[in-house]
This record gives sequence, C-alpha cells and structure tokens, in this order.
Amino acid sequence: MRIKRLPEQVINRIAAGEVVERPASVLKELVENSLDAQATQIQVKVEKGGKRLVEVRDNGIGIHPDDVMEAVGRFSTSKINSFDDLYAINTYGFRGEALSSISSVSRFSLITRQEGLPLGRELLVEGGVFRHLSDTGAPTGTTVRVKDLFFNLPVRERFLKSERTELNHIIDTFTKYAVYHHDKHFSLTVDGKTVYSLPPADVEERIRQVFPKAKELVRIREENGTGKVEGFFSPDYQPSKGYIYINGRPVKNSLLKRIITSKLGKSFFVLFLELPPYQVDFNVHPSKTEVKFRREEPVYRLVKEALEKPVSPSIYISQPDRKYGGKFEVIGQIDNTFLVVHLNGEVYFVDQHVAEERINYELLKRKYRKGEIPVEKINPVNIPLDGKQMERLEELGELLEKAGFRYEKTDGGVKVFGVASYGKNSNLKDIFLSILNSEYPEMEVENLLGEFACKLSVEAGELLEDEEAKNILRLWLETDNPNLCPHGRPIYYKIPLEQIKKKVGRK
Repeated sequence: MRIKRLPEQVINRIAAGEVVERPASVLKELVENSLDAQATQIQVKVEKGGKRLVEVRDNGIGIHPDDVMEAVGRFSTSKINSFDDLYAINTYGFRGEALSSISSVSRFSLITRQEGLPLGRELLVEGGVFRHLSDTGAPTGTTVRVKDLFFNLPVRERFLKSERTELNHIIDTFTKYAVYHHDKHFSLTVDGKTVYSLPPADVEERIRQVFPKAKELVRIREENGTGKVEGFFSPDYQPSKGYIYINGRPVKNSLLKRIITSKLGKSFFVLFLELPPYQVDFNVHPSKTEVKFRREEPVYRLVKEALEKPVSPSIYISQPDRKYGGKFEVIGQIDNTFLVVHLNGEVYFVDQHVAEERINYELLKRKYRKGEIPVEKINPVNIPLDGKQMERLEELGELLEKAGFRYEKTDGGVKVFGVASYGKNSNLKDIFLSILNSEYPEMEVENLLGEFACKLSVEAGELLEDEEAKNILRLWLETDNPNLCPHGRPIYYKIPLEQIKKKVGRK
C-alpha cells in the first residue's frame, strides 16, 4: 500500500484520544484554561456524569474576538513562543490541541468577551466541523459547553464507565483544583443540584470545606536546597487517597505516592511541592498528570523528611520546661491493648503497641544516623554477589556499616560476621541484598528500622503496670510524629470530653 497523509478530521480524532480520555479530562483542560485566564470565579455544570454536558463558566480575561477561531486550531496557544518554553512554563502550560481535540469529539460551543468590548463572540463546532461564528452579548469571561462527548466516536463512547463512575472522576478533578486555588470561588452543579459552592478561604479551611470528614489536620513543612514542601495530613480520616501538587499542578508519581503511603498509611493528605521548573518534566504524558524529576532521590528525601516530622503535631504534654499546657492523666488500660488518657479536655485511646513502635523507630533512626547502632557478632554468613552487586557494595560501604553490618569481601561475595543486635534473628541474606539492590538504599534501611521497631515493641494483649504505661505515653508524646506509626497506622483515637458529656445529657 502507498503511504498517504490522513485527513485532518482523522488526525484530530487521534489527537483527541491522547488528551480526552473521559469527561473529567475535558473538565481538567477547561478549568486550567480558566485559571490561566486569571478567573476568580469558576462555575462548573455537568449532566449525566459529564457524558451529556460539561460546562465551565469563568470571569477571566476572555479571548480576543479575532482569536476565537484560532483557539480551536491545532497547536494554537498563547502560552509559549519557542521549544525551550516547554521547560519553563509558569501557567498550566502548552496544551496546543486541547480545545481542538475536545471540539473534534463533541458538540462544542464557546462564548467569550473581553472587558471593554461591547460584544462577545460565540463559536459552534460539531465533531470538528465549523458550524457558526457570530457576535453576541455576553458577560466578561468565557463559557465553554461540551455536549455529547464522543457522539461521533461510538467505540470510544462505549468505553466510558457508568455515570456514577464518570461523575466520581469529575468530582475528583474539580476538588483537586478547588483545593489548590483556595483563593477563588468554585462551584459544581450536578444534574441541576449544587454539590459544592466554595467561597475563597485559606488553604486549611478550603480542605475542610471539601473534605469535612478530615476533622483533624496536621501541618507539615520542610525546605532545603532541593525545594519546599508544605501541606497537611489527617490521621482521623483514612480514605486511602490524597493530592500531590508540584508547582501548582496536580500530578501523579508512583514512587512518590509509595513513599507517602509508607509514612502515612491510608491517611488523607495534601502536599504542595515547589521545585525549580527545570528539575521537573510535566511533558511525559499528553494530559500532564504524570511527572518525572531530573534528580529523583533529593525530591523523595525532601518529602520523606517532611512527613517524618510534622510542624504541628496535635498532642503535647505539660512539663516544667515546656511551653505547652494541659493536664496529662492516665485513666487505665482497655483489653490489655489500649491506654486511655485524658489530655487537654479530650480522651485518647492509644494503641500501646503502635505507640511504642513509634518510640522505638525514632530511637533506632537516631542511632542509625549517628552510626551508633549496637552490633553483635554472629556465625559468619557467606552471601554470593554478582559483578554489579560488588560494584554497589563499594558505593554503599558506609551506609551498610551505619546500618549495623560487619563483613569482609570474599571471592565472589561477602562474609558477614556482625549485624545489628535487633536484626540478628532475621533473614540476613534477604535484608543485605534488599539494601544492596535498592534504587534508594537509605530509604530501604529506614523501612527495615520500622520493621525492627515493630518487633521490639510491647504487644497488643499484654498487661502493663501503671508506671510502664505512663512511661510509654510520656515517650510517645515526645516523639517527632505522635500521630502515626512508622508504617502509617494511626496511633490513637480521641473523643472530646464535651462530646461525651453531650451524649449522656450532662451540660
């Protein structure tokens, strides 16, 4: 067969498949355009899970009437002028075929007016075919309506999920942008019913507006030469989800998510990272939802350190030299598992095993970082290594020694004759190789410290003497992160005393 150029309509539909996966993809592109247009009010309407309608109305600067047709052309943008601009974008960036792609697979209308002009412009495109362009009366800003998505691609339309599933994706997309742009008014109407109406607020209040089940928010913050991370997590709200933003853009990164999950477990979180633009590549996927880093390890280290030591842990005890007030009163032990504490007008139910796990983890981590891990001699264990592993051994010698390993090289491997005392009964070969083969060996060591801390801790179901219980509680409350265990499990559940009084009818 001879090679031939595809018709423009076919090209547009293929491009649409890269940018427009589902109604939520449409919403993402339209909301980002509104934000880049300096809108302070963004109104979203959807019908039938977005299959029938996705509409975004904003009060932004609008589109010049002479540029309206160009706005739906392929590779048309006001965001960049050269290829190098792709790596230094300060807006939501170059989506050269977003509106073109959307209008090629829907019944598309755009109404826009710039401030100071008497009339706006209305454009209608159906399945990529121009239908109408005229002047019209309109408020300042832009309204885009996307109806009957994939009406001309029945195969793609059949791949859409149920209305409920598609609506969940839309709500998730909406809330991602509403949380970050908390200084703007966002609203969402679904099938004629207002689901969200969010007035401008500070970021913590906006999170509470959107996620009212996250009653307790713990602030985190860390900054170093790599960049800055700020945000919140909620130990009492565990939907196994969270939002990651890099330079204002909601993104996905599987390893970063895994690191967060290893520290927070199922806790809800919102993290805002600020990194130099040249360190981040948003262009690995057409929708720009996935991200890669020029140097990964420093970014992961920055996030991990922020999660390990929150700025505002939610619990303090009163000590003669501490600035935090409150009465610390141990009430007792329930089911030989939970320690009950009255503190600052709230009753805490503390998992004794998880609390001591946090204590032991932080103790082991401090010893590891200082190179003070206690080491015990063992009967030598020979571990064969390949050439790559032998090279890696040279790189990681200092780290392995800090982790408690004592060894000497042999022909084709190592002979280990000393290990950390807390790990002497573990599978030595597997542990040694897990560190040696890891892309991020220091993180692997700290994960192992969490496992060892678990083994060292008092078990659930173990009866504690009063002084032992008090000592665990005091040490727990003085940890850097008294909210979660090293694996992300919540350490406690609390009930305000006023709530208890209300339940039993006592004022």
